[in-house]
Amino acid sequence: MQRRIRFTRKVIDALPPCPADHGGKEIEYTSEEAPPGLRLVVTKRGMKSWLFRYVMSRASGPGIKRAIKIGVYPGIDPADACRIALELRAQIAQGIDPQEAKQEEEREITLDDFFQTEYWPNAKHLRSAADVESRWRLHLRPAFGHLRFKELKTADIIRFHDAKKAELCAATANRLLQLLKRVLNVSQMLDYCDRNPCRGIRMHAEQNIRSRTLAGSELKRFLAALEDEPNRVAADFFLFALATGARREEGLGLTVGEIFIEEGVWRLPACRAKSGKSRVIPLNAIARQVLERRLAESKSQYVFPGKLGGHLVSPEKAWKRVLNRAGIVDLKIHDLRRSAATLILNEGGSMTQAGTLLGHAPGSTLTATRYAFLADQQLIDASQRLASVLAQASAPAAYLEEEMALTP
Repeated sequence: MQRRIRFTRKVIDALPPCPADHGGKEIEYTSEEAPPGLRLVVTKRGMKSWLFRYVMSRASGPGIKRAIKIGVYPGIDPADACRIALELRAQIAQGIDPQEAKQEEEREITLDDFFQTEYWPNAKHLRSAADVESRWRLHLRPAFGHLRFKELKTADIIRFHDAKKAELCAATANRLLQLLKRVLNVSQMLDYCDRNPCRGIRMHAEQNIRSRTLAGSELKRFLAALEDEPNRVAADFFLFALATGARREEGLGLTVGEIFIEEGVWRLPACRAKSGKSRVIPLNAIARQVLERRLAESKSQYVFPGKLGGHLVSPEKAWKRVLNRAGIVDLKIHDLRRSAATLILNEGGSMTQAGTLLGHAPGSTLTATRYAFLADQQLIDASQRLASVLAQASAPAAYLEEEMALTP
């Protein structure tokens, strides 16, 4: 394998992970154009980082071979890596050991500085990036962002974990602890700290399983309230989510290229699916009406566009208005997905049909063609049952006033 390459983004991005049969855990690349000692390290998982190798001379005896981690690619690009390597060589020429100098500097860096410069540049490419960013910004940074690594105490993290359970719920507290633990694991791998103070902290038992669904008069009031919602993009998204049983993020990020109205399908690519596997979702009459309306009113690549050129991200304000107008409490957007399954069952559908439509059933690993799903009449039948019950529940806006007047 060629170990000498050009340190450019195009070449580095094309590098494969370290081969599984390689003797070590990682492979190092050099470049004739880079300062001597600069290495690009690629792990078997495909992670890429910069390393600087050097020899620190001593007054007597042979010099000491050392290595110092510069940072993670693409957070640090080739030009910055070369510049840092030249600065390190200048320190060595002055008799300064870069490793000792970095260790002293890292003792002063805050956790938020590390997150922004080392962790986030790689995490922002994940499907869960939005969750990572919000959890850090809203919860972890206010509690720990200002601290240096040596100031992080296990006892303080335990108190934080317990407090978040009381304030929010066990599941949310656990997700926050998991993120903090991952950040500290990376910091330990990059030699910013010697240990992970999250290690040994037990997760809370999660028993916050929801069973809330829409049905009966509530469903009728909800559909009527959607008709009066001024944010038509959000209202259509809510109806589409209910008509397809789609996950929130999968529906919000829906693009025009994924929709095939003539075929009556939505092709969800693997890169956007929570399961990591592509899915083909049939579009019933209600879903088609929403899509035809959205495509006619918008020129965006997203079916449910936001205000800044991207897709709709946070429809919570519209959601609250709809619930208040319908007189509904304790209902979350994700509950629409559970409601879709319940409505299918109430219309005589089976658990298999409901689960398959929602993407719970494992897909076949031997799909003959892209259109093989059309043979699954159960999937199409489940979607049609869902459209039927929604059509029956739809009512004129006057129905809402009547229902609200009868509601105590």
